[in-house]
Amino acid sequence: MSSTATTIPMQPRRTQSNSSNDNELPFHLGEEAIGGFAAGVVGTLLGFPLDLVKTRMQTQTVNNQLSPLRLLRHILKTEGIGSLYKGVGPPLLSLSIVNTLSFSSYQYWRQNYFDGNDGWDYRNALSGMMGAPLFGLVTTPENFLKTQMQLDNVQDERDTGKKGQGASSVKTQIVKGRFTGSFHCATTLVSSHGLPVLYTGHAINTIREAAFVSMYFYCYEGFKVEFKSLIGRAEKLLSRNTLTSDSNNTELIATSIAIPIAGGCAGATSWAFTFPLDCVRAGVQGQPISEKSIHKQGALQTLKQLWQTKGLTGLYAGVSPSIARAFIVSGSRFSAYEAAVTFCRWSGLSNPENRRCIVTKVLDRMLINDKK
Repeated sequence: MSSTATTIPMQPRRTQSNSSNDNELPFHLGEEAIGGFAAGVVGTLLGFPLDLVKTRMQTQTVNNQLSPLRLLRHILKTEGIGSLYKGVGPPLLSLSIVNTLSFSSYQYWRQNYFDGNDGWDYRNALSGMMGAPLFGLVTTPENFLKTQMQLDNVQDERDTGKKGQGASSVKTQIVKGRFTGSFHCATTLVSSHGLPVLYTGHAINTIREAAFVSMYFYCYEGFKVEFKSLIGRAEKLLSRNTLTSDSNNTELIATSIAIPIAGGCAGATSWAFTFPLDCVRAGVQGQPISEKSIHKQGALQTLKQLWQTKGLTGLYAGVSPSIARAFIVSGSRFSAYEAAVTFCRWSGLSNPENRRCIVTKVLDRMLINDKK
């Protein structure tokens, strides 16, 4: 373990046995906001390339289907390495906001209304779900622009695929799409079709958000307790032969290891549960939209088309890179969140007096520099 992990103690969380304990920490909006922001930035940057592969697989034509690895090689060969982060701007911004809102909202509803406990408690699912309507207002435009950008380089390829052209005839030179960036994509589509175009697929996206965040936090709290207990027992077995055993250190190690594993498992489980909804969302938001015309296909029509052309497997197209991405991203996301919140508490940022002290020191330093 790193030296940081042994010097900054993990803070106690609410459990069923200590819900009225004096050690219980109150809800701090600033802490949760900082933790959620850190989770959003880290998770987005790590997972975006795999999200690109997932979106391409979800929207591949029947005659042009590639495995995840072959598709990734094809993207690198025909579009360049920069295409892996094409369209990353909107999700980096929106997911930082959404994670700030989601973690803050979850802890607020959990502690103040539902009184959720650590472990497998359905009230944690309800606490996570409460913010979904708000999240949808932010993530619908982000998902729409991201999906349009991720499919921009292959819209012509998708059109020819619909006419029966297979993957073998796809050209291998570097291809460029219609949009130069996310802002260009947004301004072009809004100028042609108005602001409502950004909310294409809003209903299905909000439903997906509600299902995902409820399962996400429910599984995280449950898996964290399970893995923490399992790792703690393993640590005790390994330390039986030693003369001394530091219970606090064992608790710290168990928690530090359990958080990323529980986060990864929660993300993978949640994505597997909601993946058909995300596949339908990608189909709705990934439809080609020209400057002159727009034909919006609804969620039910998209679902019917997927079922008729690809069957049940069509609803899980791209699930393997999505599960891998979810495990990596969610593990790092919860680790970033817990680390940021723990640092805020350890450093005293949660204490209003300390915050005023920090602000005073910064202002004093600025005044000294101005005098110089």
